[in-house]
Amino acid sequence: MNQIGKIISIEDKMATVELERSSACAKCGICHLGETQILHIDVENSINAQVGQRVLIAVGQGSVLKASSILYLIPLLALVGGIGLAYLLEVFIGLPGNVDWWGIGIGLTLFFLAYVIIRLQEPALRSNPAYAPRMLRLAGEQEDISNLCGKVDE
Repeated sequence: MNQIGKIISIEDKMATVELERSSACAKCGICHLGETQILHIDVENSINAQVGQRVLIAVGQGSVLKASSILYLIPLLALVGGIGLAYLLEVFIGLPGNVDWWGIGIGLTLFFLAYVIIRLQEPALRSNPAYAPRMLRLAGEQEDISNLCGKVDE
């Protein structure tokens, strides 16, 4: 995923880049980019860009898919696994009351437990360079993200 942003400040080797919401973000609405027009992110200034310059920021598609699966797929699997676990417990040890309520309870408990574990692991994931956005190059004043379709810039 590529995005063009403008550097608004530089501190040490990190640059704060202002990104505008793209039309794809407006349709998706998963993250907070769906709620605001502007996002500020910190990116390593690997190309020695200056304040006010436009730069191309990239995050690998594989990284986006991994992060999305961690955030959405693991809690979903925990929910479904918890429901299945309740039915297995019913077969092997017998649960008092309605097994459906046990399934809902165990499933939601495992869902929230998975979410809490992911949130506790977030600092380690954020520090992983595989998930960090990278500054690839300077972008022209008239260059738009739509000009990058089909191009790979490494």
